[in-house]
Amino acid sequence: MVQRRFFVAAGAAVGLFGTSTPGRAEAVWVAVSGPGNRYRLKMPLGYRYLQVPTHDGTLNSYVYMLPDKVTLEFLDVVPATPHPVPSGAALATALEQAQAGMMRSWPGSTVREQRQIETGPLAGREFVLAAAGDRFVRARLYLTAQAVYSQVAQGPAARLGSPLVTQFFDSLRFG
Repeated sequence: MVQRRFFVAAGAAVGLFGTSTPGRAEAVWVAVSGPGNRYRLKMPLGYRYLQVPTHDGTLNSYVYMLPDKVTLEFLDVVPATPHPVPSGAALATALEQAQAGMMRSWPGSTVREQRQIETGPLAGREFVLAAAGDRFVRARLYLTAQAVYSQVAQGPAARLGSPLVTQFFDSLRFG
């Protein structure tokens, strides 16, 4: 079951959308707990949740498209049975391969940066792409025996460093 709690994003002059504009309300974020409380993250109120059975497991998807054409997405792909996860150099190679597969979704994109990351107990990979139409894609990937997690933000290149993208990525917790 997905649990939700509501709260208002903090910030006096800067809200979810960057600089405050007269008449524009502060965004409301929702705390989301994934199936079995395996993860927690924050999504803007109004996000779409979809759970899809697949031939070998389940896909949980949380997606939100912001008015300024920034999309936030978290995917949790759960296999029907746990699978072995490599460690050390083999894990780094598996994450590189997952990144290469994911990049096929943005043909012609180029890697601006990439690095190994740790979020709580999980090691993963983060990368930023320069995509067609002066757009960015920022993604994080995590491989575990129970699931493959991906966290993605994409939108106009000028919005890459925005507080909303930062808050979305910083909100993810495992366990």
